[in-house]
Amino acid sequence: MDRLRLSIAFQAQIVALWLGGALWAQTPPLKKPNTFKLEALTREAEDALRIRYEIPFDGMVELRLLGPQDSVVYFFQWPSPQGKRERRLPDAKKVPAGTYRYRITYKGNDYTGQVTL
Repeated sequence: MDRLRLSIAFQAQIVALWLGGALWAQTPPLKKPNTFKLEALTREAEDALRIRYEIPFDGMVELRLLGPQDSVVYFFQWPSPQGKRERRLPDAKKVPAGTYRYRITYKGNDYTGQVTL
């Protein structure tokens, strides 16, 4: 049986295409980072806080305001759709004016910082 004879240049092109395809298949697809971005956390009135944030995917968001000894002074949890959002947080009258550390949990990750209300 006769063997198909290909030129060396054509064989090199075939090998290069095969290797290029194999390398391309190994690159991961671009993904959105799974991070919570806090834009503002302010006191709207004596009995309410307002939070503005952005998330890339739907998910549960938990907010904890921590007192001086890292005790939880305020906790609120809510489901949120993706995108830039603003939410009024109820029952804030039990949070006196002052500086607090916050811990926001989204998709299993904690985001911390300090806020003055």
